[in-house]
Parts: sequence; C-alpha cells; structure tokens
Amino acid sequence: MKKLFYLISLLLLASHGLNAASPLRIDFSKNVDVTVERTADNALQITTTGNDPQIVLSSTRSTGISEDSHILAFEYFCPDGVDFLEVFYSKSLKKPNWSQSRQLEGGALPKAEAWQPYSINLKTGTKGKWTAKDDVIRIDIGRRPGTQIQMRNLQLRAPTQEEQMNAAEAEAIQARKLATAKSIEAYLHKENWPERIANVSVQSQQIVLSGTIQNSSHRSIHLIEYLPHEDPWNSTHGTLLNMEPLTGKYEVHLPRFQADGRDRIANRYALAQAQPNGETTTLLSPAVWATDLSAAAERDIPRLRPANKKGLGGITYKEGIYHDDLGDLGITASTVNIELGNLINLGPNAEIIEYTHQGKLWKFNAAAVHQHDKNIRQLTDMGIVTSAILLVGKHAGLLVHPDYQSAGIYSMANLTTEASSDLYRAIVSFLAERYSRPDKKHGWITHWIVFNEVDYGWIWTNMGETPMATYMDTYEKAMRLTYIEARRFNPTAEVFISLTHHWNYSPADKFKAYPPRALLDRLADYSTVSGDYQWAIAYHPYPQSLLKPRTWEDTKATNHFDSPMITPKNIEVLDAYLSQDRFLYKKNKRTIVLSEQGYHTPDYSQKSMKDKAAAIAYTWAKIMPLDSIESFHYHRWVDHPMEGGLKVGLRTLPSKEHPFGIRKEPAFSVYSALETPAEASTTAPFKSVIGIDDWTEVQVSKDTIKANQY
Repeated sequence: MKKLFYLISLLLLASHGLNAASPLRIDFSKNVDVTVERTADNALQITTTGNDPQIVLSSTRSTGISEDSHILAFEYFCPDGVDFLEVFYSKSLKKPNWSQSRQLEGGALPKAEAWQPYSINLKTGTKGKWTAKDDVIRIDIGRRPGTQIQMRNLQLRAPTQEEQMNAAEAEAIQARKLATAKSIEAYLHKENWPERIANVSVQSQQIVLSGTIQNSSHRSIHLIEYLPHEDPWNSTHGTLLNMEPLTGKYEVHLPRFQADGRDRIANRYALAQAQPNGETTTLLSPAVWATDLSAAAERDIPRLRPANKKGLGGITYKEGIYHDDLGDLGITASTVNIELGNLINLGPNAEIIEYTHQGKLWKFNAAAVHQHDKNIRQLTDMGIVTSAILLVGKHAGLLVHPDYQSAGIYSMANLTTEASSDLYRAIVSFLAERYSRPDKKHGWITHWIVFNEVDYGWIWTNMGETPMATYMDTYEKAMRLTYIEARRFNPTAEVFISLTHHWNYSPADKFKAYPPRALLDRLADYSTVSGDYQWAIAYHPYPQSLLKPRTWEDTKATNHFDSPMITPKNIEVLDAYLSQDRFLYKKNKRTIVLSEQGYHTPDYSQKSMKDKAAAIAYTWAKIMPLDSIESFHYHRWVDHPMEGGLKVGLRTLPSKEHPFGIRKEPAFSVYSALETPAEASTTAPFKSVIGIDDWTEVQVSKDTIKANQY
C-alpha cells in the first residue's frame, strides 16, 4: 500500500491552476529516433522510428524558472498508449551530459483516445536532487518504433492542490473508498437474504408492494424506505415506515404522492426487523426499485425502430449537405449529445423555461433547449430514430460529482444528496416529457444513453480514483433514475450503458478504468438483486487500434468470452455473451446499439480510402445476421482537425473551398449502398482487400464462440 501511494504522489494527473508555469519548447535538432511535426492546433505530432525515441525540451523563460515549478506536465493523445516514459534533466541545452544519475521513471502512458493530462513531480521523483536550474528536459518515449503520440501544453509548473496532498491524506481517502466498496460488495453479493419483496408496482396514485414472508420466526417485520440518494448498504440510510408488522402473504398500498408533492416513484423498499431497543434495524431483504411501471406511464408512445441499421453519430445541421448526405447515405438512426450543465446554467438575462418536478419549480436555459429542439425535430421529421447521450460537464455545478477530478472530460452525476438527485431527475424528466410528446412538437428521443464510455471513467465519466464497486453502484443508480423518469412519458424507452471496445482487459489503474465485461456482469447482478428493468448496451467497437482501419487483422479480438477486445472482427462475441440467460430481459435479448465507431484514413491516399471502404463492408457482413444489434452509428460525418489526428469521417477535413470537406470515396458510396439492391455489387470489389471470396467467410457462429469460451 505504501508503494502504491508513493507512486500516486509521483505520478499525478494535473488539474487547472498553473501558477508559475514555464512553457517548454522542443529542440528539433536534438530529436532521436522520432519524426516530429506541428499540427494545425500547434500540438506536436510524434512518430517513433527507432528503439530509443527521445525529444529534448527547454524552458522559454530567459530569467529562469521558479523553485516551485517542479511539475513536468503536458497533455497527450495516444490511442495505443506508451509502455513507459523516462525523464532526464539537465542544466545545459548545449552540453546536457545525460546520465542515469539524472533520470527518473515516468511510468506508462495509458491509452488516450481523447486529450489527457499527464504530470510528474521532478522533486519527489529525484528525492530532491532536481533544482530550478535543471530546466532542460529529455523525454524517452518507450522502446518501440511505430508509436504515434501527440503532445501539447508542455511546461514546468507549480503543483496543484491535488498534487500537494501528502501520502497520509491520500491513504486515508483511499482507505475510506475501499471500506465503502467492501460494504457494497457484501450487500450486492449476499447469498442468504432471508426475505424478498416480490413486486413494487407504481400505479397512478399509489405504490403497491407485495410478497410473502418466508420465515415466520422473524418478528416485527417492517418496510424500510430509501430515498433516491440513500443507499441500502449504508446502515444509517433509510426510514422505517410506521405501520403494522408484515406477516404471511402481504400487499401494502402507499400513497404515491406525499403532502409536499414528492413522488415515491423512484424510492426503494426493503424488509427490515426492528430490534427491541427500537433504535436499530436488521435488513432482511435487498432494497427493490419499482419493478412494474406500466400503470405509471402517462402516454402511449410506440417503440420506434430504425428502418435499417445505418446510423450517424452526433448529427447537427450542416447547410448545403444536410439533406443530400443523410438521404444519400440512407441514415435512419442518430445520436445527439445533451450536456446537462448547459440546460441549467442561467445568465442574468437568460430566457427561461419553467418546469415542475417533485413539487418544485425548476428553470432551464431556453436558448440551449431550443437548439436541441431544432436538431431533434429535424431528425424526427426525416424518420431518424434518435438516441440522446446525457453528459455532465465539469461546469455543471451541483450535478458534478464531489469526487470529480479535472482530468475527466465529463463527470459522473452527483447523486449523493437529495438536492443533487432532485436536480438530475428534474432535468431528465424535463427532457423525457419534452421529447416524448405525441404530436412530436419538438421531436422524439427513443433511447437514453447514460454518459459516455463509462468503463474509461477517469476520462469520460470521472468520479476520481474509485473502486469499481463504488463506481458502478453510483452509475447504476443514474441508469435507474433515468429509466424511471423516461418511462413516465414513454413506456418503451430504454436506457443504455456506454462502453468501449476494450471488453476484458486488465486496466493499468483499476481505480480509473474497468473492463466492460465486468460492468455488464454488475448490471446483471443489480437486475437480480434490486429488480430487473430494460437496460441496454451502447457499444463502441472501434478497431483494435483507432489508427489502423484494417480491423480484420486485429490480434486481440478473439472468439472467446474472455477476449481482451471486442472489435468488428469478433462482434459476434458481444451478441453471444448477452444471449446468456442472466442477461435476458423477460426472456428477450437486450438491445445493442453500436453508437460510436469509425475507420481512420491516415492520409487520403487511394489505399487508405479502399481500406476504409473495405472495413465498412466487412462490418456489415458481420452485424447483419445479429438481430440484437439495432443500429450502427458511424463516427464521424466530417473529419475534425481537433480529434488528435484521427480522420475517421465520411468526409475529409474542412477547407476554405469545402467547409464540410468532400465525400471520401469509395467509403461514402459503400455506406450509401448498404441494405439496398446495390449492396452486393458495390461491396464485392473489397473482398480482395480483405482476402476472401465470400462474405460468409468472415462470420462467426455462436456455437463456435461457446465452444471456445475459456
């Protein structure tokens, strides 16, 4: 444990607040075994070319740097990661005299598919040997050629408040988190609950709970009620309801709405035994959420299904190509991003929209809402089924989780208090009501994707450094509350967990990232313990490396349930895994939406374009036989200059002459032809790129996957 916290103190990801920062510039003449270019946004595009790749940096300050500037920091984008860094330091750029005595280990750079901060404490790492005069830095980037990494904002700076935390403080915080995780594990995986609540049905005006007391020796059995922010594994949470003890077969009717207007629809209930002292209780059953919401639905909205599997991620209006491209591509499904903080951040003169929820009046930013109205209504009018990705930005105030650290692009939702939980529920309820109106006034949202790539929590759904048990307990609560609020207005709404292609790997830091397979197993556990509901999966099966589009060559995508990755090459594994009984919802497979993935063109050469088109055709041959996969949302429509060098779009980078790029051919035509009479003839030429004679050769049978399970 001490070693762990020494490493934590040595390698910390940076926050904002760069006091006494000294920018570092690269000396191109001293690079070894690398090529380095400047990108359009002034980042360094580095490609290693030998076995000892290194770059040399020096301070831009002619007056020297402060003694406080002992944190070497930068941001990086590296889809494949770097196995280790070494950092050397010197007083002289002309005669640096590099040596092992002036070196420290920089650790690994985990895969970063979005810009991520990195920092290292030069004083701590050198046990005080580094001084402010040592402002020449050499960074050795692993030991293998072919690594591609971008770096920006390289600097020496003072430590942030997080980085100043001493080892004792860090250890105390971590100990508390581990204790919480232990309590959650004991609760979730307890096998000998003496009692169970069979059903919690939400009616229009009441909550009906039913079941049978199994053990008559238990005396004075009562209901205990948990508010949405309360946790049944915490013995201090919950309220024992004042009513007659339960015996035998029981049916309890509770008023759904309380005097203050609060709705019990999202409360949980458990059975507990009061102790003779009247001050303590013993939990006899797990707490159960609403198991039947059918009578609570205020509208009758049909389940929308896309006309084909062709989707496009993050569609926004693009004048001049909007209708032509979407029509030519045959798009029938799309995602839209909804950053919740934008809805609640109100300026002094902001126009507002009022909404009542839980007996309270809430105010939302009308300009932000109307922007979503326009986009979602356009999609709905074109017959495009819309999935909303809910996101909590770092400036979302009360919605930001208290353990959030600024390395995260987005935060986990704050559901730790009644006020924050009420706010989250009010926003979701407002959105669900607005985008489920029978007249389609503002368009329809069919699916609710709860946050983004939650297995990479540190980057996309940040809750600090957190054990998986605690992280998933919070996330599952967010899914439940989203589901309950959405189903009030749409009885066919589904909520989705968003996961990357990394499936069943061992994260470099188990408190920052979690295997998707393990998270799905947890969701199945919660369905068993706390009541089942119609959750679904928003998977992102990029190729093994985002930089290599020839996904049929992926080596870490095997036909096993314990495959390290799930990419298009072995997408059948996802379908087979979720076909197991423990994952079925009312004996049916759960919906899978492949909500973000695309194929990189490292350049716009003919070979790159053919590889991209072949990857699209290959993927369709794989997913069409899988009825659980509802749609494939291609990412992205147009290449973006700020996406770390990735060029995965169906159009090239924007230019002055072409503000939305030009169509990438033959990929654009291949995607357009899919699921049309022209598909066979359009995709046929790409069989030779893959090395097959028939598309059936790339398909994997479910029986084969099960036979090779372990």
